[in-house]
Amino acid sequence: MSAFRRKGFLLIVICSLVLFKPALAQTTNGSMSLQDLLNNMQSNYELLKYQGSLVKASEAQKKAVSYDRLPHLNTMLQATVNSVNNQEGAYQSYGVIPSIISGVRAQSNLGAVSGDAAFAGLNWEAVNFGAYKANENLAKQNMLVQMNTLASTQYDVDGYAAAYYIELVRQFQLQNVQQDNVNRLQQLKTTIGALVNSGVRPGVDSSVASAELSKSIVGLYQVQKNLAQTKVRLSTLTGLSTGQLNADTSAVNKVNSDGMNLVFNAVADTVHHPYITLFTSIYDRSKARLQLEKKSYYPKVFVDADAWVRGSSLSGTDQYNSDLLQGYQPNRFNYLVGLTMTYDIFNVAHKRLNSSVYRYEMDAAYHQLQNEKVNLNSDVQQALLEKDFEYNRLVETKHELDEAATAYNQQLSLYKNGLSSIIELNTALDYYIQAQKDYVEANVGLMKSVINYSLVTNTFTALVQNLKL
Repeated sequence: MSAFRRKGFLLIVICSLVLFKPALAQTTNGSMSLQDLLNNMQSNYELLKYQGSLVKASEAQKKAVSYDRLPHLNTMLQATVNSVNNQEGAYQSYGVIPSIISGVRAQSNLGAVSGDAAFAGLNWEAVNFGAYKANENLAKQNMLVQMNTLASTQYDVDGYAAAYYIELVRQFQLQNVQQDNVNRLQQLKTTIGALVNSGVRPGVDSSVASAELSKSIVGLYQVQKNLAQTKVRLSTLTGLSTGQLNADTSAVNKVNSDGMNLVFNAVADTVHHPYITLFTSIYDRSKARLQLEKKSYYPKVFVDADAWVRGSSLSGTDQYNSDLLQGYQPNRFNYLVGLTMTYDIFNVAHKRLNSSVYRYEMDAAYHQLQNEKVNLNSDVQQALLEKDFEYNRLVETKHELDEAATAYNQQLSLYKNGLSSIIELNTALDYYIQAQKDYVEANVGLMKSVINYSLVTNTFTALVQNLKL
C-alpha cells in the first residue's frame, strides 16, 4: 500500500469545523499540543515497544556474530576405576560400550585399574574465504531492517496522531459551532417572543423558534457525544485522561500560514523517506543473504592444537598395582598440532541450485523497492494537487461565508420590521450555518493537505518542531 493511501484516512477525519473565524485563532486553556499527543502515543504504543525490543535483539545478534571468529578451546578431566579385560575383534560401540585400549590377555582378569586423563584441544576455523565477513554483514543488515521497521512504524504513528489531532480539533470546533447556534436561537426566541407579545408577529413564529431551538440543542448533545467518544479513543492510545485531551485550535492557522510556506518551499526528502529506507534495507539484506550463501560453499581451513596427559595403575608390563591412587598421577603427555582443510566436491552443484533461491528473493526485494518509489512519487504529486484544491476552495468559501452572513443579518432586520416571514429568516439562517461549516471544512482541509504533504515528503517532524505545534 502506498504512503498516500496509508495516509488517506486523513480525508475521513476532516469534516465540517467551526463557524466563526475568531474561534479558529483561539487557543483553549489547558490545551494539548500535537507534539504532546505524539510523545504520549509513542510512549504508550505497544507495537513500537515490541519493535524496539526486536531492534535490541538484532543488535545483540550482530555483536554475537562478531565473536564467531574466536577459536574453540575444549577441556576435559576425568578419573576412572575400571577393568581392563579386552578381547581381539572389531565391534561398533554405538556410544554405549566404553572404549578400552589394549588390555587383551589370554585369561579373563576383572581386577580394578585406576586411571586419569586430562585434555585440552583448540579448534579454530582460521580461513573460510570471506564467510565470517559475509555473516557479519548479514547480521548488520538484519539490524538495519529492524531499525527501519521501527522508523516506518513511527512514521505511521505520526500519521495516526496527526489524524486524531485534527479529528479532536474538528469535534471541539463543532461543539463550539453548535453551542453558538443554540445561544443565537435562544436570543432569537426571546426576540420573537417579544414581537409576538406586542402583536407584531403571529404566535406561530414563537412555536417555530422553539422547535428550532430544541432541534439545535439535540444537535449540541450529538456533537458533545462525538467529542467524548473521540477523547475516549485517544485516552486509550495515549494513556492520558479525557480531561487532558483538549486540542489547541490555533494550530489550524499556524499550519495554513507559516506551515504551508515551510513545507512547500522545502526540498522534498523522498530519498530518506521511512518507507524507502525500509525497502532499501530489505533489498540490501537479500543481497547479503545471497553473498553468505555463496561464501558458505568455499573451502575451510582449520587450525588444530591438542594436548593431553594420562595416568594408570596398570604398568607398561601389564602389572596391576594394588595402590589405585597411583593411577591418578599423570605419567604420559602427548600433543598434536596440525592444519585441516575441508571441501565438499559437490558444492558446485549445491551452490548453483541454492543460490538461485536467494537471487530470486533479491530480485523480488528490488522490484518491491522500485514499486514503493513509484508510489511515493505519485503520492507527492497527489498531495500537491490536493493542496491546490483546498486552497482554492478556502478562497471561495470565505466569499460564501461573507455573503451568507450579510444575507442573514439583512433578513433578520427585515423580520424584526415585519417585512419578512419566519420561514425566510430560517432559510437565511440555514444558509449562514452551512456557509460557516463550509468555511471551516475548507480551512481544516487545507491544514490536512499541508500535513499530508509533510508526511509524504518526510518534513513532518520539521513542521511540528518549527511551528511548535
